[in-house]
Amino acid sequence: MSGSVEDEGPATVLGWEHLTAPDLGGRTVVVTGASDGIGREVALHLARWGARLVLPVRTRGKGEVVRRRLLRETRATGPDPVRLVEMDLADLGSVRRAVVAIQEVLGESSADLVNVAGVVSPRRRETADGAELLLGVNALAPMLLVESLLPVVRDRVVLVTSHAHTAGRIDLDDMHFRRTRWTLPRAYSRAKLTAMLWGLDLGSRMPSGSDLQLAHPGWVVTNLQNASGSALLDRAVTAASRPLAMTATQGAAAVLLALTQPLPPGSYVGPDGWQHLRGRPTLIPRSPAALDRDLAARTVAWMRREVGLDP
Repeated sequence: MSGSVEDEGPATVLGWEHLTAPDLGGRTVVVTGASDGIGREVALHLARWGARLVLPVRTRGKGEVVRRRLLRETRATGPDPVRLVEMDLADLGSVRRAVVAIQEVLGESSADLVNVAGVVSPRRRETADGAELLLGVNALAPMLLVESLLPVVRDRVVLVTSHAHTAGRIDLDDMHFRRTRWTLPRAYSRAKLTAMLWGLDLGSRMPSGSDLQLAHPGWVVTNLQNASGSALLDRAVTAASRPLAMTATQGAAAVLLALTQPLPPGSYVGPDGWQHLRGRPTLIPRSPAALDRDLAARTVAWMRREVGLDP
């Protein structure tokens, strides 16, 4: 998917001094989470590099704002270079409807898939289907979306995960914390480890000619930090984080590299700095649990039952 665009160099914002910007003319990319933060920056760069975009969004109004900006900046040709599809990852029925809508938008064409969307919460909540919210939105719903769209994948699927997975623990008897104590760190790290294990398994099942990549954006100031339940505390955390954390544009670098550059199948891309919190995107190690193929197989079997991919 790489090429060169003479008037667009990513070095200043993405830290890609050794790479030229890709030419994505003629490509279509489905990007979730494009209404805010890292997802919006990913979509902006892809539009500037010539890609046609299909954006599943939960809030139509926010999606329209981003769509108008993308239309001003896109280099894509042809009708409707940016299309919106309504989708709520906290509702598997909405995800299934979005799959149908995306297939209708694509028609006979194919697309690459980038799942950026995610959620955090200051307390235990459930999705419309009764799943623990973080697990449902960060792992289960993306699985349903991506695996349902595998027949239309052109080259690559990118799953945005987190290095928080290294603290995650899988308990297949109580994945939703219905009997064990819920805390935000425990729930978030479990959801991200679940997504990593799904990615490990899916990488071995990708359609011929395509591959899967995992991306960790690093420590980035986005709306996901506003999860304490207190507006005052959220503002304090954001203010304290801003001088140390990366911008959404910098966080998007790992995702964009994972999508557009030649990489070994199943790579894990993230910042090269201390604890992989910030820095330039490179290949980084994952936890031993995230490399356990037996655990991945058992976790994915459980996930498939949860989302209805297997009876």
